[in-house]
Amino acid sequence: MAVKKFTHSCAGYSVATYVLGIGDRHNDNIMVTTSGNLFHIDFGHFLGNIKYYMGFKREWAPFVLTPDFVYVMGGEEGGMFETYKNLCCRAFLTLRRNADLIINLFSLMRSTGIPELTCVEDTDYIRNALVLDKTEQEAEQLFRKVIRKCLDLKWTVQMMWKIHLLRKKGTP
Repeated sequence: MAVKKFTHSCAGYSVATYVLGIGDRHNDNIMVTTSGNLFHIDFGHFLGNIKYYMGFKREWAPFVLTPDFVYVMGGEEGGMFETYKNLCCRAFLTLRRNADLIINLFSLMRSTGIPELTCVEDTDYIRNALVLDKTEQEAEQLFRKVIRKCLDLKWTVQMMWKIHLLRKKGTP
């Protein structure tokens, strides 16, 4: 049951962090409950406003999908990983079908003083992430490629998490 909860919550957060462009994802901002639910904290960077470290982009992968996450799901070739990919695609397509609502809600928040949400162009990030100019089939194929890209760039996530831990260890 814990693996199922992990898989489902990981799929939800994968899609959400991708569509909303949530950045600063590291091992202090991603947690797992004792029952297996994965969850994120600290949403200070979103809509593609990512952090840099020593002049380099800290996040290269579209969202965090570590080898550890895939291992919990049973590996790329088995277990719940196919379920994960299917859930991601279903969620992504559902968000696309509700794009007007999502974009309008974010547009209403422009006057709240959130630094990364101040003008019409800020909501373009969501519109672009949802590839609204594509058919549903093309959008699903694209999101499956995004998942593959995350797997291919897993080393970048691992490297940045190690740097984060080293920096944290060096501070009082």
